[in-house]
Amino acid sequence: MAKKETSDAQKKAMKKYEDKFDTISIRFPKGTIELLHEHGVESINAYVNKLIEAEILKKKDSDDNELSKK
Repeated sequence: MAKKETSDAQKKAMKKYEDKFDTISIRFPKGTIELLHEHGVESINAYVNKLIEAEILKKKDSDDNELSKK
């Protein structure tokens, strides 16, 4: 059976979708994914995004508090 080629339209659509995101590659020690799943983490991507957002908000709150003290 012949392998289907990806059409130019599909390639363009995939490129357009990928351009909506920044991509970060993270390496963890073996077993980290299983450990996260054991602790109820369904989506590692969503979990990392949530942690980053929480850290940014915490820093922003800290910075805002420093400004209000002055």
